[in-house]
Amino acid sequence: MKRLLSLMICVAIMTGLAGCGWQGRGTNEPNRVENFSVEEHIAKLDEGQSPVPIVKLDGGSYADVARMAGQIGFQTRWAENGKKLLIGDHDVVWSFQADSKTVLAEGKQVVMDAPARKQQDSMMVTTQTIEKLFKDEAVFNIGESEITIFPVPGYIDPAAGHAADFKDDPLDPSVKPAKEGSSTSGKNKRDVAVSLKALAGTGSEVTEEAKKFMGVPYLFGTGSYDESKRFDCSSFTQYVFGKFNYSLPRTARAQAAEGTHVERSELRIGDLLFFYVPGRFKSDEQVGHVAIYLGNQKMIHSSPLPEDGVQVTEIDKDYWKQTFLYAKRILD
Repeated sequence: MKRLLSLMICVAIMTGLAGCGWQGRGTNEPNRVENFSVEEHIAKLDEGQSPVPIVKLDGGSYADVARMAGQIGFQTRWAENGKKLLIGDHDVVWSFQADSKTVLAEGKQVVMDAPARKQQDSMMVTTQTIEKLFKDEAVFNIGESEITIFPVPGYIDPAAGHAADFKDDPLDPSVKPAKEGSSTSGKNKRDVAVSLKALAGTGSEVTEEAKKFMGVPYLFGTGSYDESKRFDCSSFTQYVFGKFNYSLPRTARAQAAEGTHVERSELRIGDLLFFYVPGRFKSDEQVGHVAIYLGNQKMIHSSPLPEDGVQVTEIDKDYWKQTFLYAKRILD
């Protein structure tokens, strides 16, 4: 039974059904690895490993970065009529352009040692580039004929884990404005009241604005909402906060660098929540998803799961507790 299961997994990988978007290459592909052994692949799967073949192109060592990313557990999508490859979790982390030495990585331009090369449904980049871009994303070894990806040491299914509960900040002015101190009087008391009212309005207004987009479909790596009428996780938060003159970067990882760090026990309405997207071959330390906190252990976010599109999700569950990384407070 184990061997049959491995064979089924292997067939799925080679036909493009596994790996979050990787599609199998045609048999007439130039420089295809003809001696890639299915038996060896099955053996590696039995050992919990995931291999990606290395090919030689003009004397250099290349691998299909779409397949590499898919094997790790990332989403991939082709854009611009197949000339651009997008890779990431719930939004784009890397963007490769065919015949270009520049890759957009976490919103920054990175120069590769050689241009990316499009071959049918594959985007081939050098093993040196893969080492540089994915070293913090997965555990892998680059050999002579293939890259072997190993399961993350100590991986635990998030749904089976137990982590601390989420709690609301009792002083959140969006929920319950703080009482004016007896020592505050006159103009100072009025100033405090006005300040608290403005802050409460900001938090509540942001979340109410976010709710207006309930049901808008999710699309990984989407363009402008005004044109596509779609969101991914970070384009949603960027768009909503932009309505209130808060300029957020385009990706969840970049947004995670903004604002002030908040503990899960001190959440306020309008805080940004950051999670990793779990996978047996993926790091559990990298931001992969962002949402807006609604209070009362609920968040609003654009995601393909558990439903599709902008949705409200209860986070008082083991999965969200375990995959939570931290929150950031953007609102003044």
